[in-house]
Amino acid sequence: MTTQYKRYDGRNENKLRAIESEQSLLNKADGSAKFSQDKSTVLAAVYGPIEVNSSRKEKILKSYVEVTFTPALGNTNYIDKEKELLVKNAVESMILTTLYPRTQISVIIQVFSDDGSIVSCAINAACLALLDAGIEMNGLLGSVTLCFNNDGSIFLDPDIEEENESKALAIYSFSSINKNIVLSKTIGSLTEDQYFNGLYLANQACDFIISYIKLAVKNRIMGSNSNNNNNNNNNNNNNNNNNNNNNNNNNNNNNNNNNNNNNNNNSNNFNNNKEDNNMKLE
Repeated sequence: MTTQYKRYDGRNENKLRAIESEQSLLNKADGSAKFSQDKSTVLAAVYGPIEVNSSRKEKILKSYVEVTFTPALGNTNYIDKEKELLVKNAVESMILTTLYPRTQISVIIQVFSDDGSIVSCAINAACLALLDAGIEMNGLLGSVTLCFNNDGSIFLDPDIEEENESKALAIYSFSSINKNIVLSKTIGSLTEDQYFNGLYLANQACDFIISYIKLAVKNRIMGSNSNNNNNNNNNNNNNNNNNNNNNNNNNNNNNNNNNNNNNNNNSNNFNNNKEDNNMKLE
């Protein structure tokens, strides 16, 4: 019989927090996305493919991928640089860089609020932003963080308090292609069994996140098509109304012209009759 551990926020140990996302928030970026896992929120912006800003970074056969990680508060420190490297390793492995030789693809990560699992949140945001920018990838990317506690429990998608109280953390990223593992980073000490148990839980959770990303992109595309169809329908209705108004105006003008002609004819007939009567009197 397995023991179910209840957490501070009422979740079960293997339950993700609520996920929300938005796309195309920035006008000047080629692609952008905001990804939230409850109170952890990250904005990712993608610029590229663009010209390489330094000849030392230029690669002849593929694109140079640059990731910048900016924390919510304070200046960037060595911990943020490590997070930056993790995001870069995960993202670069999924981009088809050979399609963009001698160019640069820049991914800017801006943390709005950090309530735990921020690296996974940043990777998920980056994947969504790359899709929004139309960058060719060999699959979708999903990431999740787990914390391992002293009582043997494993919490999925921990908040900042659970991370601080845990004995170890693990960050996993999986590809949608054959469920290949893309990134595995552990912090602290854990047994081999704990690692593989966490790997199984992370695989299931990443499947859900990848499905969510697919749905978000689909809704984005369908929403754009619906707006275009509505605009076309409105334009067609306006054109029909204009045509009807023009037809009515033409009909009214024709009727007015006919009435004027009839009045002129009646006047001519009256004048002719008057002349005839005058001739008879004479």
